[in-house]
Amino acid sequence: MTLEDLYTWLAPQMQNPEAVRMGSLDGQAEQFLALYEVSKDAGTPARICLGGPDCTHWDDMTVRLVLRWGKSQPEAEAEARRLWGLFYGRTSLLMGSTLVLFADPGAGPNSLGKGGDGVFEYELRVRLVFKK
Repeated sequence: MTLEDLYTWLAPQMQNPEAVRMGSLDGQAEQFLALYEVSKDAGTPARICLGGPDCTHWDDMTVRLVLRWGKSQPEAEAEARRLWGLFYGRTSLLMGSTLVLFADPGAGPNSLGKGGDGVFEYELRVRLVFKK
């Protein structure tokens, strides 16, 4: 599972697919979605099942989605909730060539308030459990 797999699945579902980027945030755009992989702690062991890699059939990845969406709070919140809803309760999603067994977007979008330019920002942290 890669960030590009997520991008391939997610960008076409956005109102403005060109506003979706991997690994960068455009602080000047009024409508923008940035995708970041959340790094695992360096002390976190690799996930290997008893029996070794041949018996390890799934893994997980956590991504951080940062949404900047206009100067209207109700509109920005609605888009953040719509984005959250794309993941909530979803199972068996094909992202790129990877089968995502389930997605956990947490309890809901987290408001980051307004940026210096008055654009509302939200964050989601989504855990994706996928088949290896």
